[in-house]
Amino acid sequence: MKTVIVVSGGDAPGINAAIAAYTRLASQNGDRVIGAHDGFAGLLSGQLTEIDLPAVDLLSGRGGSWLTSSRAPALARRDAGERLSRVLAQEKIDNLLLFGGDGTIKFVIPRLQTWDLSCIALPTTIDNDVPGTDYTLGHDSACNYAWQTIEGIRATANALPGRIFLVETLGGDSGYLALAIAYACGADAVLLPEYDFSMDWLAQRLKTTVARRGYALVLLSEGVTGAERLTDEIPKMTGIRVRLTRLGHAQRGAAVSHIDRQSAVDMSRIAYDALKRGLRAGIVVSRDGALAVREGEATAAGKPAPDYQQYAFVNGL
Repeated sequence: MKTVIVVSGGDAPGINAAIAAYTRLASQNGDRVIGAHDGFAGLLSGQLTEIDLPAVDLLSGRGGSWLTSSRAPALARRDAGERLSRVLAQEKIDNLLLFGGDGTIKFVIPRLQTWDLSCIALPTTIDNDVPGTDYTLGHDSACNYAWQTIEGIRATANALPGRIFLVETLGGDSGYLALAIAYACGADAVLLPEYDFSMDWLAQRLKTTVARRGYALVLLSEGVTGAERLTDEIPKMTGIRVRLTRLGHAQRGAAVSHIDRQSAVDMSRIAYDALKRGLRAGIVVSRDGALAVREGEATAAGKPAPDYQQYAFVNGL
């Protein structure tokens, strides 16, 4: 069996660990693995390379991806199916292992099914917003990265009280990442794209918290409407200085946590077994603590909003 690995969309911690785990398993069974640089655009143009297992092993604890990714809509071209089939036939490739987030998985799997090409997808995004799975590879590592920053903020907040600290996470229009961090670290407020909030409520909560403890900590997702105005509006409404920390894309390059390393191995093993037995299309999903392949394409419905009970708990609602 010969598999080509394609990374599409944003990168996430754990991709390198999964590439290494899949390649190691394949080599032990006499199978071959190659990788496409620049996502599907690179695959269509023949930018292929044999996976260097020792090199990937050395990088398995790092975030990012040894194989470069791309957001170019290469498969949207009219002749994409014909070109892709031709490349796979020329290179004697049997199937694809795809790394990607919600948009990639929803778009690519149905396309490949239409063209009768075999592919298993691993949901990889720090946002943890892929429908049909409780967990996506990279989420835990991104949360751990945030913890290091928050511990540093708390240290200076205790040493020099009288401030409000805003910590902005990635997440796009999804608040799963911000809520997970806020709930675990005991933030005083969390702002998510999925839930509206009142500035009067927020200002009063932060004033009360600073008066009681000396500082306040707010987590917010980058997709919150009006987030860019908070650093100006909160000081006006509270009379308290605000300091903003944006975690930014460094979260995607975070050191890979133990949970994500284990998930990478488990997901890769399940994907390899599914491809080996001839499954044509599927996604490795986590449901109620167990991993399995869900055959076919992604669910049409979006993922439910982040847990409101956790949201309400953090915000004292």
